[in-house]
Amino acid sequence: MFTPDILLPGPTPVPVAIQQAMLTPMSDHRGSAFTPVLERVRHRLATLFEVGPSGGIAVLPASGTGALEATVQNFFQKGDAVLSVSTGAFGNRFRDVAQAHGLVVDPYTVPWGQAFDPAPVVSRIRQHQYRGILLTHNETSTGVINPIERLTAQMVSIPPAYRPLIVVDSISGVPAIPLPMQTWGVDVALAASQKGFMCPPGLALIAASGNGLKHLQQDRPHRFYFDLGPYFEDKLPYTPATSLIYGLDKSLELLAAEGSARRYQRHRLLGQMTRSFGHAVGWNPFVEEIVASPTVTSLGVPAGSSPTRVRARIAALGLQVAGGMGPWHDTAIRIGHVGAITPATLFAGLSIVAHVTPHPSRGLEAAWQVWHEDLDKEEPYDA
Repeated sequence: MFTPDILLPGPTPVPVAIQQAMLTPMSDHRGSAFTPVLERVRHRLATLFEVGPSGGIAVLPASGTGALEATVQNFFQKGDAVLSVSTGAFGNRFRDVAQAHGLVVDPYTVPWGQAFDPAPVVSRIRQHQYRGILLTHNETSTGVINPIERLTAQMVSIPPAYRPLIVVDSISGVPAIPLPMQTWGVDVALAASQKGFMCPPGLALIAASGNGLKHLQQDRPHRFYFDLGPYFEDKLPYTPATSLIYGLDKSLELLAAEGSARRYQRHRLLGQMTRSFGHAVGWNPFVEEIVASPTVTSLGVPAGSSPTRVRARIAALGLQVAGGMGPWHDTAIRIGHVGAITPATLFAGLSIVAHVTPHPSRGLEAAWQVWHEDLDKEEPYDA
């Protein structure tokens, strides 16, 4: 066990094994040493995303926002109509990227702290002809998980000719939260290296199903570096971030060893521990439990308190947590519990946060009780 110095929604702690993998000596990125590593990474990502036998994976050096922009550039053209469903700051960012590239965006905005309701979204799709729908799986700014599976299930009734391309930003979701693309009918999914994949920032991950690849704009002008065509053909058009890919290779090995079911359950437990801690100390979660994210929790600080000062006091004790965003900037902090975080490391971090709360022992007891009850289950976590 280690005591974390960050409980952020990203970047997240990088395990020693991944750090060591990134120290692999440089070699020809098209040579015999690196090529099998990249092939293994693509294969493992295809399995993790469940893209299906005709799907593809693109791994390129960029941030998560680079994944958003590359997706807009490659799957849409100027003038295409898209429905943007936003439940927070990063849903807004996807909308803004689309508008910057000349797409005709119909915004559907949900109040902060709420998930979207699939029914009115599907109703709007029935009333308009959209080329695509832009969705956020896990909204990092609020700590809300959106009902992607319920939405795609309802969209099955829409005739294929009128069904838009389903594009999902899962940058703070996959691999900590399920997003089985083939099972759910997701066409394009986006992720990044610095959250659940436990790597430093710098890799944008774009997964496309077979149906998604059919919509790839092969002759789209005004793109060069972000042309995804070669990547989806398993080619390497430019120099990759080799060290990060060595780290991602080790990350995917660690994720496979843990197993998806256990990983999803661990993140649910971390979210429950954090929420229970917040309720007990009077820093109540801003999001209802039914839509609460397993990877990040927004907690409201008491009236009269400054989140900036609260975070500074926590930082002085050796731990960084995130601030609230948008309309929650002056009322909330965000605690990230994603990636390499375990119940033991989260509890250690919460014990630091507890020092600046009005009821520290109550908070720790509440988090401990949630963890203890989980340990009584059939397969307890290794502490």
